[in-house]
Parts: sequence; structure tokens; C-alpha cells
Amino acid sequence: MPTPRFRARRAYTLIEILAVLALIGLVLGFAVTRVGFWGLRMDANVRLLQNVIIGAQQTAITKNVNVQVMFDANNHRARILQDYNNNGTMDASDTVRYRPLADGAEFQSPPETIDGVPAAYMTGTGVVETGNPLQRAIKIGPNGALSGDAVIYIGSPRRIATDFRAMTIIGATARTGFWSRGGGVWRQREN
Repeated sequence: MPTPRFRARRAYTLIEILAVLALIGLVLGFAVTRVGFWGLRMDANVRLLQNVIIGAQQTAITKNVNVQVMFDANNHRARILQDYNNNGTMDASDTVRYRPLADGAEFQSPPETIDGVPAAYMTGTGVVETGNPLQRAIKIGPNGALSGDAVIYIGSPRRIATDFRAMTIIGATARTGFWSRGGGVWRQREN
């Protein structure tokens, strides 16, 4: 049977362990609040846009049809139009799908673009002007290629520079690239 002194030492050790665990929990609590959840949300939105482009390219190739992907800065969504008669507008024979950005993400003009052109939420030779500055598009031909390269920029509702993300689309292959703006400069990320 344990002596009272042994029980007191065991209780003291248990209190020390609990104090250490509480301290670790406190430190972790501060660390978790410093994690950039907005950055993770913006990363997820770039992945969503990459999936939109991949899906549109697959549709263009498998159905042998032109596909227009419009990026609407007013409603913050991508519109995928299967344009069977290649007129750039929605007709009765065409089909359309919408993919909104998540978590309040928006198409935004960054302080500085990757390609060094004047700031806009979409830049590049593959960008199709629709007549509305808040709606720009890219066209993917039946061979899966664009008419030129394009860059799409998104940001958080906080409008903080480090939250900006960009997706590049190489015209000849429609291959996408992923960029983030941390520390004030654009850095290419893993695809």
C-alpha cells in the first residue's frame, strides 16, 4: 500500500504534467491563430479554377466543340459554355454550367501582375474581351488549345496582397500553373 508521502509525490507529478500540457496547449493555441487560413482558402479556389479548365478542355476534345470559359468578376463565378455553333453566346443548342468561387473569393486585380502588364483580373493574349469589363473569357478549341496564354487573378474579401493567387494557362496546351503572392512577390507553386 502506497504511503501518504508517495501519494503526495504522485499528485505533485500529476499537477506538473497537467501544467506542462496546459502550457503546450496555450502555445499551440497562439500558433494556430497565426496559420494563414485565407491562404489555404485561396489555394483551394485556384484548384477549383484548374479543375474548371481541365474539365472544359476535356469537353472540347471529347465532344469536338469550342468551349468558352467566362470569368465573371461581378458574380465571382466561372461559366463554362459548350458553344456548338462557335458564336460566343448562349443559344438553345448550347449547354452551360456555372462554378462559383468559394469562401468569398473574388476575381481581383492585383497590385502587380505576373506578366508585367497593367493590372486586371485577367491578362494575356488568350483573353477574350466580351464587351463587359467585368466579364472576360478564354476559348478552348476542339483540339484542347487556347488562342494564347492567359493569367487569372483571385483574392480574398480582405483584399490583402498575401492572399492573392494567380493561375496561368499556357495557350498551346491549356496547361495551368499556380502562383501565390507572399512577401510582396509572385512565386510559382507546385501544381
